Amino acid sequence: MKKQLLSLAIAGVLLPAFMNSAVADNLNIGGSVRANYSYSQYSDTSKDKLGDFDFNLVSVTFKDKWNDIGVAAEYRFYKGYDFLKYGYAYWDVNKDFTLNAGVISKPFGNKGYASHSWWYSLNYYLGFEDDYGVGIGAAYKNGASLTELAFIKDAAYGGSDHRDFAGTVATGTIKIDDTHSTDYNNEETNTLVGRQSYTLETGDLTTVIGASVEYGQLYNATAGENGDTLNYAVHLDMNYDGWGFQTQYLAYDYDQYDDGKIDPNKIGMGMLNGFYEAASKGKVLTANLSKKITTSWGNYTLYNDFSMIQPDVDQFDDSVLNTTGVSISYGPVFVYVDYYAAKNVLWLGGNSLGLTQANDDWEHRFNVNLAYYF
Repeated sequence: MKKQLLSLAIAGVLLPAFMNSAVADNLNIGGSVRANYSYSQYSDTSKDKLGDFDFNLVSVTFKDKWNDIGVAAEYRFYKGYDFLKYGYAYWDVNKDFTLNAGVISKPFGNKGYASHSWWYSLNYYLGFEDDYGVGIGAAYKNGASLTELAFIKDAAYGGSDHRDFAGTVATGTIKIDDTHSTDYNNEETNTLVGRQSYTLETGDLTTVIGASVEYGQLYNATAGENGDTLNYAVHLDMNYDGWGFQTQYLAYDYDQYDDGKIDPNKIGMGMLNGFYEAASKGKVLTANLSKKITTSWGNYTLYNDFSMIQPDVDQFDDSVLNTTGVSISYGPVFVYVDYYAAKNVLWLGGNSLGLTQANDDWEHRFNVNLAYYF
């Protein structure tokens, strides 16, 4: 609760300095209700029941603006827990320059999303897609150039509360067997993030090329020692007549303090109320192809998303995810229909990312996510 209150307080940090007597005229309160059906080939329970259909989440969004000052937030309710996805205030200093503060999006990697599907790409589970943290940011647009910088002080919920929206290096315990476990005591803090991109338009072809870098502190509170993280990426987005192509090369290195009780080639990460292990250093390769088709009743997008984690340790194995699907938009209704084929992927038949896999099998899952936006 303290973290939630702190996040909301930070989200309003810009308001006292800039608000005047203007009356808000852009108030927008909305949200969504979502349900999910899945059939998992790797789960005997799922096969016996012919899949599972259950509640996914309820979200509430809030947006408002007074002249050049605005606020935005989204809060989500899942089964058994809830969390703030984002919540920030922003100031449009002029038409080209914006400042924001609160729980903000990290400007790293492909602009927007590095995927089209409900499951996202493997970047998401390592903290490199649709990721948020508590800090301040700035964006400056100059013609085709967009420069984005941010200082992220902490993860939205700190190191030991694992409700962060995307993968975050965190504190927690991994159970090995009934008598053995591994304790990780890290938290991300004091992180600088930057993304430089250029948008080039030639007729119906729009190309966005860019590069990102992230450097931060990994603090071990138990030992009172520090590690660090250094990550960088180059990325490309192209769109032509409804066709889209995305690709990204990302290198990451979570160099944690080694207390002698861990394997430094592994790192503990938390997200969505879970805690898991991943390779602490490696590369992530992404390549996505899509086609958006507009009709008289709405639109749908066909896509194939591919992402792969290549760990930098020879005895570890790659994690591979390929998603073939379609998203359908009809008024307030949005539907994902996805087929996932995965090897060594957390929550898709595997229990980690980029570590030694139990077998060389491909695992499969069919998934339909239904959302109503209000």
